[in-house]
Amino acid sequence: MQLTQTTGIIIASVCALAGTTHAQSVTQLMPLTPGDAFAEDINDNGEVVGQSMFAGFGMRPTRWDASGNAAHLGVLASSVTGNALAINSNGEIVGWSEDQNGYRAATLWDGRGGIVNIDDAIGSSAPSVPWDINDAGVIVGQASITPGIFQRGFIWDQVNPAQQAGTDLYPGGANYGINNDGHIVGAGFYFGDPDDALLAIPDGRGGYEYPLINPLGFYFSQARAINNDGLIVGHTVYNSTTDTWNACIFTGDEREPVQTLGTLPGLNTSEGLDVNDSGMIVGYSWDGTGNGIDPRAWVWVDGTMYDLNELLEEGGAFEILSRATGVNNNGDIVGWGRLLDGSIGAFLIEGFAPPSECAADLNGDGELNFFDVSAFLNAFNAQDPIADFDRNDEWNFFDVSAFLNAYNAGCP
Repeated sequence: MQLTQTTGIIIASVCALAGTTHAQSVTQLMPLTPGDAFAEDINDNGEVVGQSMFAGFGMRPTRWDASGNAAHLGVLASSVTGNALAINSNGEIVGWSEDQNGYRAATLWDGRGGIVNIDDAIGSSAPSVPWDINDAGVIVGQASITPGIFQRGFIWDQVNPAQQAGTDLYPGGANYGINNDGHIVGAGFYFGDPDDALLAIPDGRGGYEYPLINPLGFYFSQARAINNDGLIVGHTVYNSTTDTWNACIFTGDEREPVQTLGTLPGLNTSEGLDVNDSGMIVGYSWDGTGNGIDPRAWVWVDGTMYDLNELLEEGGAFEILSRATGVNNNGDIVGWGRLLDGSIGAFLIEGFAPPSECAADLNGDGELNFFDVSAFLNAFNAQDPIADFDRNDEWNFFDVSAFLNAYNAGCP
């Protein structure tokens, strides 16, 4: 990396902009009314879905728009609570509504104010959950639409009758994710056996092919999400030295069927929950030994797992970020964690980027020169968190000094 010596110009220019303010890297998504909130998914338009407290009615399905404004989605008739689990780029949302007897019915919010009872539409004879919806409006989840004692994976295109697919070779299971090509991932099980991760690909004749992604042997594994490039993520005990499981990528390679991602320091278990089209994976880690250590949310990028709690700043609303549940193609991450008052809050992190190996290379072009100086000055003047070089939530001379030190040190 080339280093251009313009330190004197930097000092003169940067110091003229010195000032003080505060930044918040992790945004709290406010509930419908004071109380708990959980964020489950985010689309590329920045719309977030989940559930939050609605005074007098309990936890209700919630949609936050790109500005963070919360709206109540409503629930099916006779239902008392619900949750929104996934949203596509067209604003269609799937989740569940629950009645006072605890019956959960798969529910579709069509993006135009309408609510559809999926449970009735697909003819489920037991509680049902829709886990995902792609941009074509195809829905996958788990329901009982064929004889059996367990729920199994279903797929429904909102037009034709629903199919029992994905887990049709198993007595039970669920379809957890679907991409825009209609590729389905999930898990199936035999009674008493651990779950097997599954992939179902349309065969062009109305059925499905089932390429093997599950590691052979008596291993627990679940495939939870698939991106539009076919990258599949989830979790498994394969290659683990304990009976806990770790987040993983299902490679489709018979010799090395999974790439385990590990877990965060001090925690022995992790799950991968979502992946975007650039391969950014989110999930959470926890302590499987029962020692009471708090779970922590993470993001995995290019071989490295980052603890999202490193983004928390003094004076913020959150005590800990517990679970990252969704990520979009802009690198925006949602999930939930514990607030300082002990309640649960939904969070949004916009445009996550891994820490740079060269902190002063602000434009990321591999060189240190005037353009990085200009980027710092612009960020400093705009009170952008990228210019808070000493990580103390203030913009002043110390950030200028820290930038100059990083600039003069050069990069590997």
